[in-house]
Amino acid sequence: MKRFITVCCVLLALAGLCYCYARWGEPGMLLVGRQTFSSQRITRDMRIVVFSDVHLGSGVDTGRLGRIVDKINAQQADAVLFLGDLFDNYGEYEDSYEADAAQLARIDAPIKLAVWGNHDVGGKAHKIYPETMKAAGFRLLVDEAVDLNCGVRMIGANNVTFYEPDIEGLPADDKYNVLLVHEPDFGVRVSGIQLQLSGHSHGGQVWFPLIGAPVLPGDAEIFSRGLYEKDDGGAVFVTRGIGMSILPYRFLAPPEIVVIDLKAGGV
Repeated sequence: MKRFITVCCVLLALAGLCYCYARWGEPGMLLVGRQTFSSQRITRDMRIVVFSDVHLGSGVDTGRLGRIVDKINAQQADAVLFLGDLFDNYGEYEDSYEADAAQLARIDAPIKLAVWGNHDVGGKAHKIYPETMKAAGFRLLVDEAVDLNCGVRMIGANNVTFYEPDIEGLPADDKYNVLLVHEPDFGVRVSGIQLQLSGHSHGGQVWFPLIGAPVLPGDAEIFSRGLYEKDDGGAVFVTRGIGMSILPYRFLAPPEIVVIDLKAGGV
């Protein structure tokens, strides 16, 4: 009986530690992930920083957003891409979106592009989000493309949850096509894309060894975290993002920004 009580106490202590880590420890982290891709379509090396799913009002405030911006600037990127979900629920957001825009405006990169997340459309954010990103110096892409001077074409798709994106005709045969779309499973519908960048899933937000995430959002059940290779030779990369939604926990899915180095040459 004494051994049983000891085991129970140890298990309870471990459970308590895991809870505290998931509630207050991991959500406060900000890791820097790194990926490298090379292609003969790329004519000059460039560095991209990707961030996503900030969810202001759910574990992230204006002060922390400023620290995120500082870490982004430390990477010295040629382009910074935001993949959606700036606010969690703007209808209940108590801070100033003008102050948030001022922080995002400090991002120091020649190119700043963004796409819509589902939380940017819902939660009364559909008017504030484009205003915020414009004030911050970001170009919001909606089923349109931007050619860079390094052989890279950035394609931004509309939000999948609320709309029906149409990027037909946008991928170019002579460009390295990078697709920005919030919901990763959109990747099964498209071809001609060398690299897709997505968020939405939070990397599961709560992730268990051997089991994975107990719950994944719609449109993030096929591609949920990390790097995937498609049968057509393209790749899908899904970032874990930064903030939280629904539950105020992260477990084995730490917040991140991601540095992506695109290299000239290669396959």
